[in-house]
Amino acid sequence: MVTSNEPNPVALTIAGFDPSGGAGVLADVRTFGAFGLTAVAAITSLTFQNDREFFGAVHQTAESVRAQIEPLLKANIHSAKTGMLPTREVVREVARLFRDEDLPAPVVDPVLISSAGNRLMDEDAIAVLIKELFPLSRLVTPNIPEAETLTGMRITSEAEMRMAAAQIRKMGAPAVLVKGGHLVQEAEGRAQEQGNDSKLSIDVLDDDGMVTVLSEERVEGVVLHGSGCILSAAIAAGLGNGMPLEQAVAAAKSFVLKEFRKVSEAGAQR
Repeated sequence: MVTSNEPNPVALTIAGFDPSGGAGVLADVRTFGAFGLTAVAAITSLTFQNDREFFGAVHQTAESVRAQIEPLLKANIHSAKTGMLPTREVVREVARLFRDEDLPAPVVDPVLISSAGNRLMDEDAIAVLIKELFPLSRLVTPNIPEAETLTGMRITSEAEMRMAAAQIRKMGAPAVLVKGGHLVQEAEGRAQEQGNDSKLSIDVLDDDGMVTVLSEERVEGVVLHGSGCILSAAIAAGLGNGMPLEQAVAAAKSFVLKEFRKVSEAGAQR
């Protein structure tokens, strides 16, 4: 952990730029700072969006991404995460950097589709992501739709989340966190059938075959743009602060829950 006499650990994010600040590198930098880390960043794509709509993007070249990262290699980078990697060329270059340079194994957030339903990664880049970057990662953090795309499964339960996590680990990832936020409606339906009031958001962490189910009380009626980016950045920050993986994931979930509550409280005050 950091002490007052030590420099802040450095965390690297390689992701897209969201001008609204809710997602992408701006959200990552803000999250790293909240955990006491110094942020450095490389932008893979300039997106045109706000917290409700996505209008388009201009992707960086692989050469541009490398040129941004190479000067940062002089820093002692303690942790890293990747977000939007739009093309196979960018994925290959990022994987090459993690393979060849003295960089920590990243938290890989496989950003495939925006919350507005727009594709953020070319289809031919997904296979490269799996083959070249997953094996170099410390953790892969798909949400339910991303896990379904990666595995070809339909995921409607905790048991299927466990199966999907195991399948993604077999693709080369040492650890997988399947985020269960998209299962809220299914959970509500099951709870009503059983006469219960389910208010838990469940995530499944599979770390080299050791499965942990993490649950937090969800904040109802609140949408947090960029929550997946914030979660993966918070996990990377926890790792940069020396936390074991499970502890880093739990701390990140608590951090995101606080962000949801802030949004909820701000909405109630309007």
